Amino acid sequence: MSKSEIRRLDNLIATAARKLAGVEARETWALPAGEQARMAGHVAVLVAKATRLKDSPRAKRGIDEIWGNAEARLRAEIGAAQTAKAEILHQEAKAKTAKKASGWW
Repeated sequence: MSKSEIRRLDNLIATAARKLAGVEARETWALPAGEQARMAGHVAVLVAKATRLKDSPRAKRGIDEIWGNAEARLRAEIGAAQTAKAEILHQEAKAKTAKKASGWW
């Protein structure tokens, strides 16, 4: 069971790392659908304001906030998965040591 759990955590870490690389490169595919929709709304406001030669600092802040939140969420997800994996590996090693210590050899 633990090997499948480790494999699942490895896949989760790899997927989150790919998404984090996408977020750091400011690629929208790495964002969840809700954040993509919010991003599209902010971009639409920026385009509409730009056609009238005006600035929209609120939309720019909203876009920066979306990227920042996504990056923080993915970093936390990776950290939590790595911690869970380390705990599982520690428990396996402890069980293996206990099993070897209980025998004659």
